[in-house]
Amino acid sequence: MPANTARSVMDSGSYFTANNGATGVATAAAPTSFSDVLPLFTILNNNANNTGRSIYLDWIRGYNTAAGTAGVDLRLKLELDRIAPTGGTLCTSYLTNANDPYVSSGAAVRILPTGIAATANMRLLIGQAIVIPTQGAVFTVGTEFNLKFGGLDGYVSPSVATASQAAITVRQMPPVVIAPGWCLQVPFLATSQSAASSWAFEFGWVEA
Repeated sequence: MPANTARSVMDSGSYFTANNGATGVATAAAPTSFSDVLPLFTILNNNANNTGRSIYLDWIRGYNTAAGTAGVDLRLKLELDRIAPTGGTLCTSYLTNANDPYVSSGAAVRILPTGIAATANMRLLIGQAIVIPTQGAVFTVGTEFNLKFGGLDGYVSPSVATASQAAITVRQMPPVVIAPGWCLQVPFLATSQSAASSWAFEFGWVEA
C-alpha cells in the first residue's frame, strides 16, 4: 500500500500480522483436487456482528519447508462463507504498532483446519488461481508464493524450472473484505503430489 496510507493505518492501531513461527505444517499426502473440508488455511472474523470491524486483506505469503513427492504446481480457490473452522494450527495475531498495546485482533487464522465444508452462503471469489506455475521438476524447499490484495501490480512469476529448485511467485488478487461473522476459506490442490509437502505462512491485514 502507499507509504502515507500505511502510516495512517499503523498510527490508528489497526494493522495486524500473523504467522506460525516458520514451522511447516504438512498437507495431506495427495491433495490433487480441491476439497472444501480440507482447506490450506482459513481466516475467520470473530469481531461482533453489525458493530465489529471488518478485515481487509493486504498480503499472504506461503513458503515450502519440506518438499513433497511429485508435486509440480500449487493452485488455490478463494471462498467467503459463514463458517467457523476448528482444528489445525491456530496462529497468534500481532498488532504491528507497539505504541498501542490495547488493541486486539478479531481474526482467527488457522492453517490446515479440518472438517469444514462450504455452505449455501458461500461466495466463490476465485475459482482457480495458479500460485506456483507448473514446474518442469518437483518444486523444493524455499519455494514460495505471495498474494497481494487489491493493488495494481499485476502477476509476476519466474520462468518454469527444468530442475528441482526454489521458485518465488507474486500473484495479484482482488480486494477481499471479511465481514464480522464471515470466513475466508482457501481450498488447494498440488498437481500430482503423492506424499505430503509442508508449508509455513505469514499474513497481513487491516481491521476497521
